[in-house]
Amino acid sequence: MYDRQEIARAIELRITQRKFENRRLKEHEEASVRDSLKGLEHLERSGPLQWYYSQNFPIASGIVLAKMNDFSTEKLVEYGFEGEQIVLNLTLKGFSTSWARLPNYLSMIILGYPEKNEIVNVERAARKLYRNSNRKPLEELIMGRTELLDPDMREILLSGRLAPSSFNRQPWTFEILDEREIAIHGWKKLPVIYEEVISIDLGVVLSHVYLMARAIKSGVTLERKSTRTYLLRWS
Repeated sequence: MYDRQEIARAIELRITQRKFENRRLKEHEEASVRDSLKGLEHLERSGPLQWYYSQNFPIASGIVLAKMNDFSTEKLVEYGFEGEQIVLNLTLKGFSTSWARLPNYLSMIILGYPEKNEIVNVERAARKLYRNSNRKPLEELIMGRTELLDPDMREILLSGRLAPSSFNRQPWTFEILDEREIAIHGWKKLPVIYEEVISIDLGVVLSHVYLMARAIKSGVTLERKSTRTYLLRWS
């Protein structure tokens, strides 16, 4: 379990890498990747997904993905929830990552190290600035009893604001229900072609707010109330 500073650091450092070194990981690096797949929190009662690491990928140092037979919205949310925990684990271990989707493939996590040249470093810095400045303001993402927004709750929701999403859509809203309960709503109506990525995006933001809440509060739970609504509570 990470503490408050570690979660904040992982979220701050975590950006989508575009250009990777193409090299095979050393044995101790592979072990570090596989260690990042362990101890994940999960949403569904059926238990965690079966994640694995493969070096058989034409770029970077491999990919991480899970075997899936059920592609329902709930399972895709689970996929994003667990997968983003892996991304944050890898980030704290010094790896760069990118969520990516290829035609006819489920979204996967590409991992490795960034190319070592000045242009890539400038691009990486620019993406970090872009992320912070082009996310929707928190005020546009929250609704409900906004007068109850205190510093701890703000920090939890800001961690959600920095969650990545496909095409930077941020397809979610945070509804403050009371001092100890927030509803996270994903988009209700969307084209079928976006079902996979939008559902995974919802899982990603859930992982950010849940991990930060757990680092700050006690008795934290995350419960699915409907297909695209989850309740985050603490004691």
